[in-house]
Parts: sequence; C-alpha cells; structure tokens
Amino acid sequence: MAPVEAEKFLSYEAGPEVEEFANALDDCLSTPLSNEERRGRILDLPRKYYENALRRLAQVRPRMMRNGQDDVDMDADDDVANSNPASAELVKRLEREAQTWDLLRRLLPLRYDSSDNGQSASKTEQSSVDSGDLFKSFLASDSSARERQAVIQWLQSNASSGPDIDELAHELQQNADRGDIIAHGWLHTRSSIKLRKSVTAWPHLLDRQSPAIATSFHTSDGSPLVTQLDPDAATRQGRKLEPQDEYFERAIWLGCWEHLRRGSSLDTIREWCQERTEMWRAISTSAILLSADDNQEVTDTKPASLALWRRMCFSLSRSGGCDDYERAVYGVLSGDIPSVEKVALTWDDFLFANYNALLRTQLDNYILGQCPADVASNLTQSFPSFDAVQFHGEPRTVDMRLIRALEANPQIKDEANEPNKALQASLISKEIGQHLYQQGLIISSGANQNESTLYRSKPSKLEVNKERFFQSTQHYGLRIVAHIYLLINLMDKLNSKDDSLAPAFSPPEMRRSQQNLIAGYANYLRLAEFHELIPLYCSILEPPRSYEVLSYNLIHENEASRRLLQLRLIRKAGIDVLGFVKTQAWLLFDDLGPAQHGCPAKEGFSIIEPGPPTSRSGRPVRPDFFGDDERFVDQAHENLIRSLEWLVLVQETWPNVLSMGTKIYKFFLRNMHLSAARQLMKRVPFSEVLHAATEESGDEMELYEDIPEFWARQLDRRGIRDVTPQQALSDARNFRELENLVRALDSLETVASLAELTNEDQKKKREFWNAIGDEVKNTKENMQPLLKNWLLVGIEGK
Repeated sequence: MAPVEAEKFLSYEAGPEVEEFANALDDCLSTPLSNEERRGRILDLPRKYYENALRRLAQVRPRMMRNGQDDVDMDADDDVANSNPASAELVKRLEREAQTWDLLRRLLPLRYDSSDNGQSASKTEQSSVDSGDLFKSFLASDSSARERQAVIQWLQSNASSGPDIDELAHELQQNADRGDIIAHGWLHTRSSIKLRKSVTAWPHLLDRQSPAIATSFHTSDGSPLVTQLDPDAATRQGRKLEPQDEYFERAIWLGCWEHLRRGSSLDTIREWCQERTEMWRAISTSAILLSADDNQEVTDTKPASLALWRRMCFSLSRSGGCDDYERAVYGVLSGDIPSVEKVALTWDDFLFANYNALLRTQLDNYILGQCPADVASNLTQSFPSFDAVQFHGEPRTVDMRLIRALEANPQIKDEANEPNKALQASLISKEIGQHLYQQGLIISSGANQNESTLYRSKPSKLEVNKERFFQSTQHYGLRIVAHIYLLINLMDKLNSKDDSLAPAFSPPEMRRSQQNLIAGYANYLRLAEFHELIPLYCSILEPPRSYEVLSYNLIHENEASRRLLQLRLIRKAGIDVLGFVKTQAWLLFDDLGPAQHGCPAKEGFSIIEPGPPTSRSGRPVRPDFFGDDERFVDQAHENLIRSLEWLVLVQETWPNVLSMGTKIYKFFLRNMHLSAARQLMKRVPFSEVLHAATEESGDEMELYEDIPEFWARQLDRRGIRDVTPQQALSDARNFRELENLVRALDSLETVASLAELTNEDQKKKREFWNAIGDEVKNTKENMQPLLKNWLLVGIEGK
C-alpha cells in the first residue's frame, strides 16, 4: 500500500461496526442452510444492523451530555450540541443510519414474502374476519396497505425519538400563565365567567342574562369571550377564550398531534389526557388509532359508525377548531392532507400526512364494503370525505410521484436531498435500483488515479445531483449502500426472481455501476486493513467481477503466508481460486494498455560504454545499465510480478505462470524495464515453477526434461486439460531462456559496477579479487545458456 493512501485513510472512521456487519453477513452465507433458513437470516440482517446503529448511538449520546456538563462556562440555556458540533453531527449521522435500517427491516419482509407466508396471510385474513377485527382483515387483504402501514409505523418511530412532548409544549404552557398546573381546563376563561356572574348576581348561563351579553362580554384583549365552558363552545359560538387559555388549548392540541404523529397507544394518550383532565380528547381519537405497534384492533364498532366517525373528523379538520394543531389532529384521524401539512415541518411529517391519508382512504373503502349498499351510499352522498387515492391518481406510480413532489417542496427541499433521506425515499418509492446505480456512478467518478482501475468504468453522461448521494470519501455511507445492495441482491437470488435492481430492460452499465458499491467497499476494507473481510464481500458478486475486485484489492499483499490465508478465505467464500488467480494476472497485464508497435530496446538499449575502445580495456561494460536504483520498480510492473507470485501458490496454475511469465518477460525486456525483469527473475525463478509442477525437490537440472512427455506427465498429475504438453514445453523453454538472459545481464552489470567502484587501495586487498573472481565465474556460468541455441528452438518451432 502506497504511503499516500495510508495518510489519506487516517482521516476516516473504521470502527468495530465494520467487523460486526461482516460477522452478521458471514453467519448468513458460510453455514450450510436450507433456503427458508437462509431467507430468515438474511431478512434478519437489517434488524441486526439497526440494533448495531442504536448501540453506537447510545454510546455517543452520553458522551455528548458529559461534554456539555463539563463546560462550566457554557450558558445554561445553550444547546449542548452547540458546544460539541462534531459529536452533534455524529449523533445525527447515527440517527439517520438507524432510521434507514429500521425502514429496510420493515419493508424487506413485505416485498419478499415467501409462498408459505402468503398462505399464512390468507388464513390470517379469514380468522380476522371471523373475529370481527376489521383492521387486521383489511391489512391481510391488501399488500399495498401493509406496506403503507409499515412506512407509517417507521415514520412514527422516527418521531418518537424526538424531544419529550412536554418540552415541546413548555413555552406554550408558560404563556398560559398558570404555573405548573396542567389540568383543570380554561382557568382564566372560567374566572372571567364567574366574575361576570358574581358581579351581576346571575346564577344561570350568561347567554340568558341579556341579549346584549354578546356585545358586552369580552376577553382581556377585547375579543368576544365564550359564555360557556364545553369543548365546542368556541366553535359553536364563534367566540374566543382568554389569551392565556388559548395558549393552554394550543399546548394540549400540540400534545395530541405529537402523540398521533409518534404512534402512541390509546393507553398512553388516555393517561396523558387524564393528567390534564381532558379525557374527551382521548376518546375522540379512539375509533381507529394507527399506533406504532401492531396491537391496534377495531372490534367493537360497527363499520357504518367507523365510516361516519371518519367523516365527522374530516368536517372538523376543514371547518372546525380554533387552532391549526386541533385541525391537524382531526386531519390525521380522517385522512386529510392539507390540514396536516399545515403543521408539518420536516420531510417525515409531509410523507406521514400523505401516507396516512392514503392508508385511511383504503381502509374507508374497505369499511364501506362491509356496510349494506344503501348505508354506504347514504354515507358517501351525505357526508364528504377526502379521497387521497383519487387525489394522488394512478396507484401504480403514486409513491414515485409523491417522492418527486416532496423533493420539489421548497420547505423541505434541502432535507429531501440529504443522502440518507434520498436513500430512504428510493426504498419507499421502489426506485432503489436507480438510486444505487447513480450512487455507483458517484463512487467511481470520485476515485483517484490508483483506484480507477478498480471500477474499470467508462465516464457516464448521466447528470446526477451529487448532493443526494454519499461521496467516495464518506465511508460510513458507502458501508450502508453496499449492504443494502447486497441484501436485495441476496434476496433476489434466493427467490429466483429477476434482478430487481437491474431488470432486463435497464441500461447494460447499470448492474456494473451498482456493483461498484461492493468494489468501493472492498477498497475501503483494504485501506482500513480489514483484508480478511474482502473475500466475503466479493462472494456477493458474480464472476468475472468478483475476480476483478479481489484482484485489485489483494494484489497489495506481499507476504506468502498472508496470500495463502486469503486463498483459504476465498475458497471458503465459494469463489473459484483458479479463476481468481488467472484473471488477476490477465487483468494486470491488460492494464498496461495496448501493445506498442516496434521494439524500443532495439534502438535504445546498449550495455557498452560509448566512445572508441582503449588499448587496455577495450569497450568496457556500462555500470548500472539496469538503472540507478535497483529497488525502484514501477507499481504496475510490481503488480505484474505479484500476480505471478499469486499464481505460483496455486499448484494447478503452473502452466499459466510459464505462459504469462513469458509475456511479462517480453514486455519488460522489449521496453527496457530491466529492474522489473530482474525482480521477476529473483522472485519467480523457473526452479520454483518446476517444483510446483513436479512436486519434487532437487536440483533444476536433475528435474527438468526438455521433452513433451515430461510435461504430459505433469499435466496429467494435476488433471489439467486446457494446456497441451507441446504448449507447456514451449512456454517452459521460453520462460527459462528469458530468465537466463536476465540473469546473464545482471551478472554483467554486477562485474561492471564492481570495476567502476574500485580504487587503488581496494585492488590491493585479497578479498576484492576473491569477490571479482566469484562474480566473473558466475557471469561465465550465466552466459553459457545464451551460447547454446538460445531461443532458437522456439523460433524454429514456429
């Protein structure tokens, strides 16, 4: 790994969740399981990832609080997050990640429902109808309703993690001017009415006191004041409460809205209202309460009454109430959109308003179907309701159009373009394939020069809004999208379905771009030094892409023991080891680019010093004609040598070592990359390849036979059928003779360098002449193969 890459990586997070995610995935893939067991484990992965994100979030939040409490100079009213913006940003990031996994764990089982589950649903529907539970029977009869309920419950869960409801209403409660008293209704209005009665000694309703009461009885700010204290008094009389009580009323309705928005159970709402002596509000929500859990039942109410109740709520949402939150509460209960959107603040709020309306419209249609025809007709004609299904139009594309509308809403446009939210939106609208395709384009386009070969993608002309996607440096986001891709990909394979992420009609580059997410994540694992996890993730990909990603991420391993470990992990992951090492060598050779015409070495290579010969030494050999630094080898050339080292480790691939090694030698020598050729000669010697082929130890000259029969025996021993004995003989001969050439050149350079570096004092030392003698002897021996038909047999054979 290059030092630049190491320094670059130091600024990025590589927490324990990387290994924890991988361990959970490995538990699904490595163990022999039946399809149903594997399906269950894969569908359980989002839950594990969700709980993992929650644990990390719980660890960060106490740290934030401690940091805020330790800052004694901070004003008490300041937000703790402002004192530690880095931690605040981390909290937001973890919250968004947890929300994404929560959404996926709710939707994935619904979209990949097994046949057994389908039969179970039918039985559930029948038993639900028998028991009179309309809501459950409705859900069992409509798959789109089940999915919308899942999204609504997800939105409710997201909202429930917000501030405490009493904190939200705190400012309104303070303006109500009643101290800590949260019960006993309209205190200030009641006092005004009592005062008027005591002053006038009138024991009855003020309405009956005098016709002029309407013009003479006012609030403290001059508005007409109600004369009665029942909940409908303000709406019925068209009058107002005392200003303090209006704040109190707004605080109550804000609390009720938040409970509905968070999916609180009826018991929770009833308890909250009882504390405020406002039980009638809890009762008004109780007919059909869509709570965040699955325990909601509608069993004791007739269908006609439920349909009528919805229409009464709709009337109140449009023309009743004195406050936006009051109308929003009835808007939620009736499935209205405008009244709910009026108090919406976030992307989640707007989506909740629309999905709640769609689900309640579907439920209303189901309920009307349970009513007698004349009753249903009378209800629909006499009492209006909001039909969200008709409002949104074509049911098949409603989710996509709704998401587009939210993206265009100026109030929430920035939030809609946030990467986590855009990812969640694509899951909801079933556009996850297109989203991952564009995310893959962003990852590959952000690759640096060293990483570009990993993706091997052509630049796309598709215009993408980069704000909506994780950038290549946001490794936490890459982890999320990579795991979402593999989860859906695994479920498609398990269900034998068409690739839902890249259907047959999609552009040909779509699948490859999506796979860039796994490629990018594997590269991140390499940078984070989680090399052992790379084969697991590459097993998600199909060959040859799995070989490509393995090749570029494992070529950096330079220890034989580490390579052998990786080969065992690759085999365990179900990847063909032979296919991997063969593909790796070809890929790296292909990365050199198209073959150049001509032979640069023919014109530019010389080992003899320029100038006329001298009488004493003739034309001396140039010292260091291999290069000034024998350790320097271009990275692309180094990778070629490493690919042969990988090939040697797999015994069945020794013919490929010989054939590919010959090509590499020719490339190095033709282009005068002599240092690389010398490294190849030292690190992948012919003797090592011969030992791998024969599985025998001994001297090269004793083992080697330059006849086809010898190589036929070696091929048969390994069951290699795609190489002929004659081809193996030719490759072995060429490889060996090119190695001899490099060895001879190396010896010549060594002798020349020694002669260049010596001085008169060294020449007087015996050790110097012993070294010279040894090198001259080696040079003579290494020159011998070049003097005996070197390469001629191969040339004549052609």
